[in-house]
Amino acid sequence: MSRKPTFAFLCLIVLALAVTGVGCPCKDAVNANDGLRWWLFSNFGASKVCPEMQKRGMPLKLAALGPNSVGRFFPQQCQVQVNDAQRTMAVTVNGTGYALLPVARRVGFYAAISVEYRPDFRFTEDATYVWGRFNRVLTAPTLRILGVENQIVNLATQTPLGDVGTVIGQGVVASELQRGFTVVHQDDGDDFALGDLQPPQKPPRPFKPGKDHTMLATDVTEIHAASRDYLGPFSVDGSGAALFLRLRVVGANLDYVVVDKGTGDLWMQSYQAGQPIGPPPMQPLSYGTAPIGDSQRAVPLNPGLYYVVVENKAPAAPLGVPMPFESVGYVTYAVELGDRP
Repeated sequence: MSRKPTFAFLCLIVLALAVTGVGCPCKDAVNANDGLRWWLFSNFGASKVCPEMQKRGMPLKLAALGPNSVGRFFPQQCQVQVNDAQRTMAVTVNGTGYALLPVARRVGFYAAISVEYRPDFRFTEDATYVWGRFNRVLTAPTLRILGVENQIVNLATQTPLGDVGTVIGQGVVASELQRGFTVVHQDDGDDFALGDLQPPQKPPRPFKPGKDHTMLATDVTEIHAASRDYLGPFSVDGSGAALFLRLRVVGANLDYVVVDKGTGDLWMQSYQAGQPIGPPPMQPLSYGTAPIGDSQRAVPLNPGLYYVVVENKAPAAPLGVPMPFESVGYVTYAVELGDRP
């Protein structure tokens, strides 16, 4: 299933799945009854929020840097509290992530955040719409730098966007969560968008899923020189399955690597710590070049969790040289799950 920015996306996908799984034949009655919709969420969805949130990294987008992903946050611990009286859901998470920022370049960070949502959903003929209406920040982000490419940087270091701590905090909270979220659950996967989409609107899909494939993720990310992005981890549950990668690259040639979650986690730790770019600590399961233009790959895998890592191997500009003058690859991607070809 697709995973896009922010905690709400990963929270609310559970709601769509839980309600769909109830098998209620009375969609019109559910749509018309606020109390019944809340009861379905609080009884069938809330307990699944944290397990879903901890499955997948969330793309980090900063409005000041444009619409593409420039980093990712990976929740590690999570708690959910449901307020039946107010019909809200408080989510507290902490985890690690990375972002590529002017001056600082690659920054690895720890963040702990607590936010409150007002969830809702609606059935249509061909989809279930799930909305996360941001209510308030319960606890402001706690941030700690884990590593930085430019080693003179700290949380108070000024960049063209503001100090590093504020930029990361706003990227994780203000610029994303306060816009609200829509999840559209369909038979072939789940799509997400910032803002409040109303039926029959659906988020755009740059690629149409293959026959009998399930869409796991689709988005646009930019990969600067000597940088990478860890997509996933994606779950392969059954035997005889494969991940199908669709990549549309503009700008600079990129490389892709598929590794198991254990290898990817260890590899990412060094990335977040600001260490020099290096190969994965274990032999990758698949790798190759993603040239400019469209390309497709099918990667047969055993059951497990896997990262798809996209990397720009061009040398980085010297520190102090503006990042726009270095090689940048923009990749529109889709990751799908299906039977092995």
